Amino acid sequence: MAGTLRRRGVAVTALALASGTSLAAFATASPAGAGTNHAPAYYQGVTSANVLGVALHLPSALPALPSIPKDLAINLIGVNGNAVHNTLGTGARTSSTAVSALASGSLVDALPTQLGLKKTVKATLGMAPQKFTDIPIDASPLLKLNVGSLTANAQKSINSSTSVLTDGTVAQLGQLLNVKGVAGSATTLLSALQSQVNSVSSTVTDQVDSVLQTVGSALNQPGLTSSAQQTLETLQATLQQIQDKITGILANVGNTAVLTIRTLDASQSIAPAGNAAQSLAAVNLADLNVLNGLLTVKGFVSQATAVANGKAGGAHATFSGHAPIVAVGTPLLTATLDENGINLSDVVGLPQDVTDQVNSALATLQDALNTLLGTLGVHLNFVPGHVDKVDSRGRYAAATGPEYDIVVDSPLPGDGALAEIGLGHGTTASVSAQQAPRVVKLPNPQQGALPHTGANLPLIGGAGLALLFGAALLRRRMGSAV
Repeated sequence: MAGTLRRRGVAVTALALASGTSLAAFATASPAGAGTNHAPAYYQGVTSANVLGVALHLPSALPALPSIPKDLAINLIGVNGNAVHNTLGTGARTSSTAVSALASGSLVDALPTQLGLKKTVKATLGMAPQKFTDIPIDASPLLKLNVGSLTANAQKSINSSTSVLTDGTVAQLGQLLNVKGVAGSATTLLSALQSQVNSVSSTVTDQVDSVLQTVGSALNQPGLTSSAQQTLETLQATLQQIQDKITGILANVGNTAVLTIRTLDASQSIAPAGNAAQSLAAVNLADLNVLNGLLTVKGFVSQATAVANGKAGGAHATFSGHAPIVAVGTPLLTATLDENGINLSDVVGLPQDVTDQVNSALATLQDALNTLLGTLGVHLNFVPGHVDKVDSRGRYAAATGPEYDIVVDSPLPGDGALAEIGLGHGTTASVSAQQAPRVVKLPNPQQGALPHTGANLPLIGGAGLALLFGAALLRRRMGSAV
């Protein structure tokens, strides 16, 4: 009996010791606020976006601007940001810088400072939001712009900047081409281009006249519904506008603007998003007219987004944007525009025989427009966006938005591109993130100089002494009873 009780006493003591240690470890291993939603302990975001870039490659300097180098580059309306949030106690310090710039590049460096092209709005951590609004820029014949606003904001919870261009004209062909094609030659690029345009002038004019005649004949057919009549009348008016624009371009190439723009904006932001960090860069275009408005590009978008939270599966990156929607004349005629030229959409909603006639005529118009674009040396290129990298552990993500380029070739064979105009170049967003390391503190049974018996813990030691005293008393009573 005494041996049984003795073994039970040791078992109870061991259970008490084991239970106390495991409960303490469990309580320590559960961090306070584990269920709350917050940003990673460390994250860094980097963003950039350039709305409009122009590169010129001239065989000689412009007569109107003889002090300007023949090879020029300019980026208009750009934003970028770099933000670090760090509560780890080691590594890069918390910082934030947001920038909105009007222009940069070799052309900006060469032009007079008083033009104001070098305007930059910059904010760093702790500064009040910075803003600059309403500035006209006249650097004719290269560009003429009206800037809406430049803003920059760099705070602990948000890094952002925006830039807006309300309207402008870029690169008038006559001025760009009024340079000597070959040193010492009296022939200018403009005269060479005008000669090429004259060689296709009658062909293009005849094709457009043929299309107008076809639509006019369709309008005279009996039995047309009111909606079909209205569609054909609108188409006829559109074609007349196109004919007028083509006639003007053919007659005077020198007064043709490569492009005019309206409402371009760029924006970027770096900020917490739930329990992650997000970087976002975007470029938006409302309206861009190519060759005095012969073609209108609608709704070009370039956007890149990167998200990371430092946990497995917690990173992703996306991009958005599509090949520009193109209108010829009014929006009734839409088309896709790429390296192969213009592809006009068919007109629908007409009787079948009329539909066939009209769409066949539009195919002729498509050929005429592509002939004119090819002669002027204007072609376009769309570069899709892409995801650069996504880390499976959730620590890094990056994406790049799509780009859109308009290229004007030199009229002289072998000279390559005369001008390159890019939209959405460098629309990138990246982010990295790391969670705070999880620290679990267990009780140390080896505190002080006592051996690892448990007696160095007052509460457990006291309980052990009480059990020993109780066992001794019980043994004495049982002995006296015998």
